[in-house]
Amino acid sequence: MALKLRSTVVLSICLALGGVACAALAAPPGGGGGTPPPSTTISKNNGVILVNSNVFNVPMISAISVLGTPLLQYDNPGAGLQMTARSSAGNAYNPTQAGDCAGNPSTLLSSDSNWTGSGTGLPAANGVLLTVAPRNYNEPSSCLGAGTVLPFQFDFGMTQGDGLVLPKEGMYMDMTYTRLPGAEAIDKGQSEMPAAFPLADVLPLAYVSPDGVNFAPFAPTGTNDIRSWPLGVNYGAQGEVVAVCTPQLTMCMAIFSNKSEQILVSHRQGASHNLAYMTLLAGSGSITDFAPHHGKKLLAVGTLSTIAAVIATARFHIADWGEL
Repeated sequence: MALKLRSTVVLSICLALGGVACAALAAPPGGGGGTPPPSTTISKNNGVILVNSNVFNVPMISAISVLGTPLLQYDNPGAGLQMTARSSAGNAYNPTQAGDCAGNPSTLLSSDSNWTGSGTGLPAANGVLLTVAPRNYNEPSSCLGAGTVLPFQFDFGMTQGDGLVLPKEGMYMDMTYTRLPGAEAIDKGQSEMPAAFPLADVLPLAYVSPDGVNFAPFAPTGTNDIRSWPLGVNYGAQGEVVAVCTPQLTMCMAIFSNKSEQILVSHRQGASHNLAYMTLLAGSGSITDFAPHHGKKLLAVGTLSTIAAVIATARFHIADWGEL
């Protein structure tokens, strides 16, 4: 069903894919050192996964907790869980769902907290859609201050499992880029769909899977403990799943794509948290037209075997994962 919208290890320095990928230290939302604006948080809780989005009016997934344990917490507009794009200009042209490197939020055009457009058969109460006019992250090599709102529409939908159609340990993420007149072409190989910054002190161990079934430690430096990796260095892999886990492997957070993608994982220092960074890139080639371009991913939590089971259920039910 079509998405319904409301309106090999590769080593690279952070600057090779900066912007949100660098999770630079940022001032509070709104820029400068002032007080953040009042929060208009949108919360969804299916009894297993609690997701808060739009914290401090920053239109991204700002926090994720599982059975009361925080796995991802609000840190700065360059972190959280969100989608980004880049043109051939790279970090100089980096429309970012949440906002810019100075802490200014992107424009939330609309939100739907009872969204049924994901085509999954899950109830409206489990869905949220954020429609955003993204800012340029504006960090080609260092933060240049406020980024311009760029001519794109980003649609970011999330739909939590209900325990019937999809286990409650799963959540679909539907992400759509739409270029508007005046927008530069999107370079899919530099665009994050999505980027996530979980807490490295809670989920320090990195894993990847080529097929959504078999998982292996991702240890590009000789260890898969992200906390021991150098800060700001992106390590690459190819696969369908990237995951970070507790030392005991009793809890993991994973992002799944129904096709093999370029994966990046890194160790970052946020404004107030020690962070992991993980992303699936949006493929290869460019987006040059003005049509919506959609990709569906799956966030899953639990042990690695639980995550594999959630992925298997999602694969059984979903025929159309989009093009990205």
